[in-house]
Amino acid sequence: MSEFRPMAPQILALASTKGGVGKTTLAFCLATELARRLSDMSDNRSSDMPDNRLVECIDADPNQTLYQAIRRGRAKGVRAEVANGETLLAAVAEASKRAGLIVIDLEGTANQAMLYACGKANLVLIPAQPSLFDVVEAMKTHAVVEQAADLTRREITTRVVLSRTPVLRQRVVEHSRKQFAERGLPMLSTELMERTAFRLMTYTGTPPWEDDPEGGAAGNVTALGDEVAALLGWTDNG
Repeated sequence: MSEFRPMAPQILALASTKGGVGKTTLAFCLATELARRLSDMSDNRSSDMPDNRLVECIDADPNQTLYQAIRRGRAKGVRAEVANGETLLAAVAEASKRAGLIVIDLEGTANQAMLYACGKANLVLIPAQPSLFDVVEAMKTHAVVEQAADLTRREITTRVVLSRTPVLRQRVVEHSRKQFAERGLPMLSTELMERTAFRLMTYTGTPPWEDDPEGGAAGNVTALGDEVAALLGWTDNG
């Protein structure tokens, strides 16, 4: 695997005004996958610099599903903490002193924490299932990102990620992509598929690449990691 060197610290936020869209699953997959890519990096930092090889997850969802999964699996190079609307900014500031990448998993509703997280993020991913309901909610989420961009006076890179899509391609997936394209929302080309391995990892805390390296879920996460790394501006020195 090529060695990726990120510009650190960076912040990736997973946001949706709708619950149950696979947001936490995507957050877990990306946090563990990107940490795996960082694990072989040499540590050339000074003592007062964040560790570019560490991924820190901030779970701002009251259910704390991501926090529990990270703690259960003890994935190398990944740590987790919890926050809410009142503590999120402080948590991000502290995490920025320790980690090269911060992954924020937000509650499935439009709230103060979402606005704060989007305002701090280098990249916002909006998971959406292939349905009209999710298209509408993704538009609402994108409006929050635009509000955060206006408040911070900077552009915030945003992508919709189709989630829980069937392994066997269905017309509804292409229809959903068309709906997002017509609304001007850019998308990742890779989708988060509906696979049993993704459900299993919520119980075990073990990422697909570790549980079944040759499986379809592992390949799915690798492809997602490639796109996200590129959007974060990570350079490939391999």
